[in-house]
Amino acid sequence: MAPGTARFLLFAVIPLCLLPLCCGCIHSEREALLQFKDALNFSSHSYLSPNLSSWEKGRDCCLWDGISCHNTTHHVVAVEIQGVAFPGMEGGVISESLCSLTSLATIRVFNMGLKGTLPPCFGNLSSLRVLDFSYNNLEGETVLTTICLLSNLSEVDLSYNQLKGSLPSCLGNLSSLIRLYIPANHLIGEIPYSLGKISSLKYFDVSTNSIGGRIPESLGSLSLLETLDLSDNQLIGTLPSSFSRLTSLAALYVCGNAFNQSIASSTLPPSLQHLGLSLDGQHIISEDFFQNLSKLECLTLSNCVLNISTTWIPSFQLFFLYMLSCKVDGQIPLWISTQSSLLKLELYENNLFGEIPLWLMDMNLLYINLSSNHLQGRLLLNTSPRNPLAVLDVSRNALSGQIPSIWPPDIKVLLVNDNLLTGNIPLQLQGISSLEIVNLANNYLNGIIPPSLANCSELKILNLEDNNLRGMIPYELGKLSKLKSLVIKKNQLSGSFPPSISNCTELYFLDVGQNFFSGHIPKLIGNLSELKVLAMRKNKYEGSIPVEITQLENLQVLDLSSNQLSGIIPHTIFSLQAMLTETHQEFSMVQYEIFPGESPSVYPSTTYMYKNGLTMNSKGRDEHYTYIFPTMAAIDLSDNQLNGDLPSDLGKLKGLKLLNLSMNNFNGVIPNSIVQMIWLESLDLSANHFSGQIPLDLGSLSYLGALNFSNNHLSGSIPQGGHMTTFNNLSYLGNPNLWGCPLSKKCCWPEFFTSPPPISTYIDGEEHNTESLSYEIGLGFSYVAGFTIVLAFIVMKRKWGHKYFEGIDLVLKFFFPWIRNLTL
Repeated sequence: MAPGTARFLLFAVIPLCLLPLCCGCIHSEREALLQFKDALNFSSHSYLSPNLSSWEKGRDCCLWDGISCHNTTHHVVAVEIQGVAFPGMEGGVISESLCSLTSLATIRVFNMGLKGTLPPCFGNLSSLRVLDFSYNNLEGETVLTTICLLSNLSEVDLSYNQLKGSLPSCLGNLSSLIRLYIPANHLIGEIPYSLGKISSLKYFDVSTNSIGGRIPESLGSLSLLETLDLSDNQLIGTLPSSFSRLTSLAALYVCGNAFNQSIASSTLPPSLQHLGLSLDGQHIISEDFFQNLSKLECLTLSNCVLNISTTWIPSFQLFFLYMLSCKVDGQIPLWISTQSSLLKLELYENNLFGEIPLWLMDMNLLYINLSSNHLQGRLLLNTSPRNPLAVLDVSRNALSGQIPSIWPPDIKVLLVNDNLLTGNIPLQLQGISSLEIVNLANNYLNGIIPPSLANCSELKILNLEDNNLRGMIPYELGKLSKLKSLVIKKNQLSGSFPPSISNCTELYFLDVGQNFFSGHIPKLIGNLSELKVLAMRKNKYEGSIPVEITQLENLQVLDLSSNQLSGIIPHTIFSLQAMLTETHQEFSMVQYEIFPGESPSVYPSTTYMYKNGLTMNSKGRDEHYTYIFPTMAAIDLSDNQLNGDLPSDLGKLKGLKLLNLSMNNFNGVIPNSIVQMIWLESLDLSANHFSGQIPLDLGSLSYLGALNFSNNHLSGSIPQGGHMTTFNNLSYLGNPNLWGCPLSKKCCWPEFFTSPPPISTYIDGEEHNTESLSYEIGLGFSYVAGFTIVLAFIVMKRKWGHKYFEGIDLVLKFFFPWIRNLTL
């Protein structure tokens, strides 16, 4: 290569190598972003946001994920991060270093668990147009006042935070604002009149707060407003008459308020397509109310009194109709049959009676919810191949008859629980290949569980609770590879637990309680790695608890109570991973998308979610939990024949809320480490053979609301302080060597005023007192002598007697404050 050519290439390559140095992001801004990252607690929660892994010191920050820079100046103009924080997690704070990004136009940092407040210096970011800190834990009353300083803002989203205080009137100065979202916070006060000055506002949402007062008339001046959501607040009065001027308004949601005046139809603009409205259960809505709403597509009414004639034909065609807790008091309204475009119908808790009309099942609806009414007659299903029905909820009615053997071809959710259905579940079921959720609980069904249910290859939820089903669990159910929840409790099922269920590896909820199952708990249950709830209470299981249960790292609830289990508890059970800390992971729920891929603004509320319930022995009685919260953690092994002692490291289960080991043969002492179980709410160790003292620091468990140590061999003094003072005699009875409040024995004076209980020993099965008679006689003489000396001084010196009784009075009033209120 010629020297000239080499020199040319050298000078051509060197600028290319230096290009990142001269054209990369600003050094000071990269440092500011790194400080922001550090404040997010990224190091301890690396799974928060995967795109933060690209934020490295040696890289050009303009190439980092979530960062955008100006093409010419290379200043950072956008920071956009989406996290995966779960409820209760603290993901750090917003660093003031962001204030040095003077060209910042967009910041979106949502679902990161951020706490604290918005740094005041944010008010200096004059270029900021989009501010989104939704789904965090921001708090305080200064956040909104800081935002008032950002005059160029076009979008503010602070949804789902912890903001307090009221909406400041200075928000009305944000003349460029288009979107203002502050739902699901703790805002109070009233809607400021000044918001009517934001002529550019199109979307305003402050739902799910505690805002009161009346809606200001000034909102009627927002001529560009398209969506207004004021639902779930404490607004009173009625809708302002000025709303009739909102000619662009397409969606108005004011459900869940305290409106105490009727709403005139003239206040509703004809442009409305979506209307959500609730009243106080007293005001009447007639067909005249809808005379100007010919564009209506989605209607939600709750707590209203409907007075609509059977011959009414609306001027609108709905896609969605929700009528919740309205006083219909009759049959399903006939005017619904005129809605040929209807896709989703909810008539929940409306006092409807009579039979389900045939015309309703022939309307080709996708979603029908008629639950919590008084509907009677047989369950009617349109089994036409063209019927698109996906969700049918007729639960909590009075339907009778048998279950049809042929179901709609596309049915995915079938809820017929809490009715009066009888007969067998048909052995051969047709049209069930698409089923995902089946709930037939709380009926009068009998016969067996048909093996043909295994043909529901998509089945995720199966609930047959509280019927009269007999026989065994079909081996074929092990083919349901997508099954997540199986509830068959409160039947008359018997036999052993089929090992094939271990093939259902996605199972997270298993409840087979209150049946007649027998045999051993299968070791293969350890294969159910996703299992969160295992409930097998009130059966006839025997043998030992399989150590394989300890493989269930996600297990939050273990209930094996009221069986015939024996042997010791595998100590590794007290190391179950999900119970070591208070878990915050969201408890899995089956969710079915009715209109997948569609825009929520077009088809709102298009998902159906199923939540599992559970019955457990809590606080001495059976408690039914309609929903298992993410923080629920419990172990109930009561009413068995288990023995042995408790491990000293029992306290490692710091996330446990309920521990019940009562009515077994446990012995040894209660481990002191139990005081480390800081979230414990219910503790029952009664009817065992525990000995020794009660851990002295038990009163430090501030959440402990139920305690039972009765019928053991405990001794010594009952700990005082904290919640220990709230428990009565029943918590300690049946422990003859236990003393102190609240037991009647020696509980009327503070401990230092009482002599300790006599030390007892057991010889040949009889209790012998170690204190001699001479000791008791000597102690009595000492008391008499002391009292005689004091009495002599009182008689000889009246002044000393006066002082003596003054002292006695002070002592009594100090230890027994109620004496102060006594009068003679």
